Amino acid sequence: MPQPESNGFIRTLNNMGYMTSALDLYSQAFVDFAPESPGPYLDVGAAYGIASLAALRNGATVVANDIDARHLEILRDRTPETMRSRLTLLPGDFPDEIDFASDSLGAILICRVMHFFDGPTIERAVAKVMRWLAPGGKVFAVGETPFIGTAKSFFPTYQARVKAGAPWPGIVENVAAHDPKRAGNLPSRMHLLDEPTLRRVFSDAGFTIEKLATFARPEFPPDIQLDGRESIGLIARKQ
Repeated sequence: MPQPESNGFIRTLNNMGYMTSALDLYSQAFVDFAPESPGPYLDVGAAYGIASLAALRNGATVVANDIDARHLEILRDRTPETMRSRLTLLPGDFPDEIDFASDSLGAILICRVMHFFDGPTIERAVAKVMRWLAPGGKVFAVGETPFIGTAKSFFPTYQARVKAGAPWPGIVENVAAHDPKRAGNLPSRMHLLDEPTLRRVFSDAGFTIEKLATFARPEFPPDIQLDGRESIGLIARKQ
């Protein structure tokens, strides 16, 4: 497994971004939900399994998904033998290359994944999550916001789109223009997410939103930090 950089980021093997080396508060809430979950867990974009391993330790049965099977192999190797019977590895591109039976999952974590999706893909993903979750199941989502230091030059565009009522104001078409330092380890397009966008999409899909807020990332590199709103998290329940 690649080692964390000094800022707590771990590069993925496929140059599709970074994973963090510790759980944020929304991923921790996903882990803590295990004793009351109405079914197995799905960890979307699990990478090397920080959240999957914590959920396994808390008693959950986990399906770990990632677009890169090599990441899942690392997760499997890191999983203690006593827990492997509760771990299923599922490589594939969420949401279009994986599927589950309706009402079959108890909790789903989508951590730092949706900010790589365009608007229609987010809507498609949320609709699938609603179908997959059992009644009483929860989705936990985390993404980056427009309020990050490396998006300062994009912020006027974001503000203008919000004022104009654009449905997806946070789409950054040219990441390299705003973050040339990390562009080689990121897709060319990102979708910085805000509260109104996530509230609309999850509410329209039928979810009851329990928590939705931005939060600070003091562990992020200094150039990404801005004003304590660097990331956004959501917890929503299927009734």
